[in-house]
Order: sequence, then C-alpha cells, then structure tokens
Amino acid sequence: MTIDEFIGNAKRVAIFGHVRPDGDCVGSTLALYNYILDNFPTAEVQAYLEKFPESYKILNGADKALPLFEGVDSKQPYDMAFLLDTPSFERVGAGGVACLQSAKKNCNIDHHISNPKNLCNWNVVDADASSACEVLYTVLDPQKISVRTASCLYLGIIHDTGAFKFSSTGKRTMEIVGDLIDKGVEFSKIVNETYYTRTYKETLVTGYVLQHCKLGVGGKAVSSYITPQVMKEFDVTPVELSNVIDVIREVGGTEVAVFLYPVNGKYKISLRSNYVVDVNTIAKEFGGGGHTRAAGGDTDLAPEEAIEKILELVEKQLSKNRT
Repeated sequence: MTIDEFIGNAKRVAIFGHVRPDGDCVGSTLALYNYILDNFPTAEVQAYLEKFPESYKILNGADKALPLFEGVDSKQPYDMAFLLDTPSFERVGAGGVACLQSAKKNCNIDHHISNPKNLCNWNVVDADASSACEVLYTVLDPQKISVRTASCLYLGIIHDTGAFKFSSTGKRTMEIVGDLIDKGVEFSKIVNETYYTRTYKETLVTGYVLQHCKLGVGGKAVSSYITPQVMKEFDVTPVELSNVIDVIREVGGTEVAVFLYPVNGKYKISLRSNYVVDVNTIAKEFGGGGHTRAAGGDTDLAPEEAIEKILELVEKQLSKNRT
C-alpha cells in the first residue's frame, strides 16, 4: 500500500511525532505534511509538534505546526491520523494519543527496533532503515515529491545518520538521498544550518558538559550530565541539549557515550555506541528503548548513580564480546 492509497478521500488529516522531537521526527512529520498539501488539495491537514530547534524552521510548514492537540471534536473527528518516528503511545508528542485513537483510521511510520508493529491500522515499520524519513519515502510516490517535501526528508535522514556516519546508513539510504538532491534540495544549507551549527548558548553549555566528561570501563565509555541548576545558569531548555550526546560520542577510543539531563523532574538518558554495544537493551533497563546504536530512557536516580548502573551494563556487554 502507498500513502496515496491509504489517504484516499480523507478530508481531515492529523500528523504527530514523538515527545522532544529530533531532526528525523520533525523531518518526517513535515515531509508528510507537505506531501499531503501538494497532492491532496481538498484535504485539511495539520501537523502537531512539540518545541523543536529553531534551525529546523527552514523547513516549509514548520511555522504551521501546533505544539498541542486541544482535544477530540466529537462532531468532527479526524478521518485519519499519522504517527511518525514513534514506537509507542507512551512517547506520542503534543498530546496526540486521543486524536490517534479517535480518528477513523490511523497509521504508524517508524524505524525503531522496539516498535511492536501493531499500534495502528497500518504499520509501516522497518528497523533496518536509517530513519523514519527513509521509511516514509518508500511509501510515497517519488514523482509527487516536491522540493519542499524532499528538503524535510533530507533533514531527517541527515540527523538520524549523523551526516551518514552511523551504521544505519545503507545503500538504499544513499539512493534515496541522491533522488532528493535531484529534486533540488539545498543540501549544503540544510547540513550546515541544522546539523553543524548551534546557538551561542548551546555552544557554551556543550563546552561545560565536555569539561565535565569522565571516562569509564577502561576508557571505553565516556559520560557526563547536567543539573537543573546548571541549565538555569546557562538559560537552556532540554531542546537545546538534545544534540550534546553526539558531541560527547566524538571522544576518541570510546565505544559508548552517556549523557543525562533533567526533563520533567527526571533525568533523560541518552545513549550512543559505535560498533559493539547494544544500547537499546541498556535503555530497556530504564523503561526506554530505541536502536542498537542509539537509544534513551528516563530515571529517577541521581545522575551519578544512574551512570554507574549504565556503565556496569556496558561492561557486561563488552566482557561478553571479549570471550
């Protein structure tokens, strides 16, 4: 089935991503939003996204996304609701669960290995894909993808592949990217302005986090955390800390990177690995999940205690690989 077949004659369509949306979430959500705008002129479509980095607003429709679903209209429910880059209803952003459950039809498009593949009426889930944007591309009509849709897809792929550095990058990924570039995407601008640049505040707080990094597991792990007090000092929000983990992981000789930061009274755990450690299994110990090389969770533990527990789990995996 394709998106075109699934949408059919739907008149009202809603699109949601996950809490604390990253590049792939924003890219896939807005890509579908633009695709529907371009090809279903009689449909009313609304994207819902929680706060995301200002740099992503170079994407068409970013200024039209609403941060919160206000509630189900019993007289006029949505004909269709889409859930992008999200493996569970617990992680749906913008208060979208009620909308997804009340819509006449719903669809989940995702690439998380933890996805049960049964959340919606139609579930398009490929854990081998680099990103939700890559999965979304496979169910779109390539001939109907405009440059503004292509730009959204490109941004999402760039961010979830680490600019093609991560192991999730495959042959299909690069073939899709080539097609998007042929559509006229300003690829250099998207990469430079949304991936390789950060605000002055983000630069300062990233420097602080790096200064307080510690090595563990015989130099195979690097970890750091930030407290609510320090966040207040630097005047930053969780959104402005979402990419810090990818800077920490650049420490040479390490296999795993760990970063904790406060979100809603808990500590958000971000995990990354390079070649061996399955951080998805570690994240599950904290009620989270994600991918083999990138995952996350939440904890009520003090950050030092949580990091100690995480490093013990890392050590166990590394020990198994040595034998």
